[in-house]
Amino acid sequence: MSKKTDSNFYTAKEKLGLLSFGDPGAGDKVQVTDTYLVALARKLDNKIKDRPGLKKHLVKVRHIARKAKSKASGLKKVAHRSASTATTAEPVSKQRVENIRFQPVAKPIVSIIIPAFNKAEMTVSCLESLARNEDPRVPAQIIVVDNASADETTLLENVSGLTYVRNDENLGFVGGCNSGVPAAKGEYLVFLNNDTEVTPDWLYELFATISNDSAVGLVGSKIVYPNGLLQEAGGVIFQDGTGLNYGKFDQADSYQYNYVREVDYCSGASIIIRKKLFEDFGGFDKLYQPAYYEDTDLSFKVRKAGLRVLYQPKSVLYHIEGGTAGTNLNIGFKKYQEINREKFLKRWDKELKGDHVSPGDYYLGRDRSGDKLALIIEEALPTPDKDSGSVRMVAMIRGLQSLGYKVTFWPNNLKKIEPYASNLQQMGVEVVYGSVDFIQFAKHYAHFYDAVIMSRPEICAKYINVCKSLFTNAKLIYDTVDLHFLRLARQAEIETSNAEALLEQSKWFRVLELGLMERTDATLVVSTLEVEKLQEEAIDANIYIVSNIHELRPEAYKKGFNDRHDILFVGNYAHLPNRDSIKWFVKDIFPVVLKELPDVKLHVVGANMPDSLQKDLQGKNIIVDGYLSDEELASLLMKSRVFVAPLRYGAGVKGKVGQAIEYGLPSVTSSIAAEGMHIQDGVSGLLADDAKTFATQVVKLYKDPLLWQTIQTNAKTVLEKHFSLDEATAMLKKILG
Repeated sequence: MSKKTDSNFYTAKEKLGLLSFGDPGAGDKVQVTDTYLVALARKLDNKIKDRPGLKKHLVKVRHIARKAKSKASGLKKVAHRSASTATTAEPVSKQRVENIRFQPVAKPIVSIIIPAFNKAEMTVSCLESLARNEDPRVPAQIIVVDNASADETTLLENVSGLTYVRNDENLGFVGGCNSGVPAAKGEYLVFLNNDTEVTPDWLYELFATISNDSAVGLVGSKIVYPNGLLQEAGGVIFQDGTGLNYGKFDQADSYQYNYVREVDYCSGASIIIRKKLFEDFGGFDKLYQPAYYEDTDLSFKVRKAGLRVLYQPKSVLYHIEGGTAGTNLNIGFKKYQEINREKFLKRWDKELKGDHVSPGDYYLGRDRSGDKLALIIEEALPTPDKDSGSVRMVAMIRGLQSLGYKVTFWPNNLKKIEPYASNLQQMGVEVVYGSVDFIQFAKHYAHFYDAVIMSRPEICAKYINVCKSLFTNAKLIYDTVDLHFLRLARQAEIETSNAEALLEQSKWFRVLELGLMERTDATLVVSTLEVEKLQEEAIDANIYIVSNIHELRPEAYKKGFNDRHDILFVGNYAHLPNRDSIKWFVKDIFPVVLKELPDVKLHVVGANMPDSLQKDLQGKNIIVDGYLSDEELASLLMKSRVFVAPLRYGAGVKGKVGQAIEYGLPSVTSSIAAEGMHIQDGVSGLLADDAKTFATQVVKLYKDPLLWQTIQTNAKTVLEKHFSLDEATAMLKKILG
């Protein structure tokens, strides 16, 4: 890259207000020096690889320092739970026990097995929390296994709706749980410690996670201390058989601990498993009698059977760690923790050495869902119910996951917007939010990542310097979404009064976007037309097409011409081309259509509609629906007869046109809207760029059932061939190698 080109790039960033960390003149020289030192430290780390003893010591020191810092931070922000706590429980009395009642369940889906030995006040508190949180969605049988208690635990025999099992001796956790299974009537078993208190939805989230996927064999809960600090978000088992309760003493609501992950094991304090599978394994293995490592061993058996072990953060309970067995490793049941580790290590030595990490690599070991890491950086969380770019992004994430990538999603605004954050987290995506500094994040974890995707030029411009400095093992990918300089130039042709400013902005975006392409390892565009435009610019960069991704809806294709009526327009009105498009259609096109089709109605759908635009759209037979849920929009797409996309400027591939095809809805579009969609006029769609012709095409398509059917059929073929998830995933695989 020449110095002149380099200078122009930084000038473009300055002109567009995008100067960022590491840029000349950005006023961050201290931080730049800091970044340089971190990059130097990475090189030093590589040089001590041949001194494993020193490296192990340094890793241990770093781990202890991070843990101490996390604990200190947590103690400053203690969250107290609102429910009564087992540590301050009132005395157990006959009256208190009699007040616990469970709804009778003739055919439970789940049987909850709770082993208990003395400590009646803990068991009673646990049962009270269960009674408070009974869930009709998951009919449950409650089983208490009394391991020969000598206190008030025996009073539980009289609890209404509870199954009470009494052992003649203390069989520990292993024997106690196993002895409760014969009494279980449910298809699923939940094992629950008696020193826990559950929260609303804890059981439903466990059940939904395992019952919705036959490939899932065991699911565990998020376990929290009574003071609100995290005890465990799934467990990591290292090559030497030692374990890590991931997140211990950290804030329970931190982003790292709130997405579904495939883990080494989940603590037996709260897990769900199919009864048949548990019985096929012979229950908890008696090798680990009386307790410890039996839950870890069970998780390893589940995985060996080809099933997944998942951590579900939406299932939350409070746990008094060691409330029953204590915490002293030298006395009582707790001494079996080290004894059983040796047994576990002997049994699973091959798997541990071949498929598990060392303590220094716990960041990789915390999630078993893939063997590679991808970081995606966007302005905000994807909102697939509001814009097509988000639909594409979510589909790309699924494609990456299918290629074996664990995905971290970094929204630039760091906002946890619901339900979009939860939707990604339940997909197994780590969503970053809160007060997190990107540079600090990169210092700790960048060397683990294999790919970084920066979406849109503004985002790539902000993060490119840090990524090039610290993500030295990763392939850096710039996802254009659309070519901004092209869209702005086209906008100038329509908005002539603002043309000079738009062309100036287009000029600098061109310099910026081409500069980003030169600084990254690969660039994603969405159409062959954009590839051609870049070839005209003589760009020496790796350009790949990853277009919009769509899925056909077979049920919609059952709705034929005669089952449908009216015209539909969909768009996100935060996007200026959509505002211009619908205003043009209402003002210049729809009145002509109404002359031929006086009863037809126009539905205008989409989010972020300004009041001024809604006012402009008032008129005969116009229904401004605004934002609709996915279900509501799907219903309207299946009821409508003609879709219109009269875009006069823009760039990229228009998701609205693809979405219409998903639902079997033929379209009339402008040539801009059809760009990159492989649509042929009169074959898979109708095209028009002036108001009169556009109106004529709408009327023709609306009236002619044969033409309508032909276009519907051919458009379906286009979608299957060019816009499938398989097509996009294959391209991602080619890019990432």
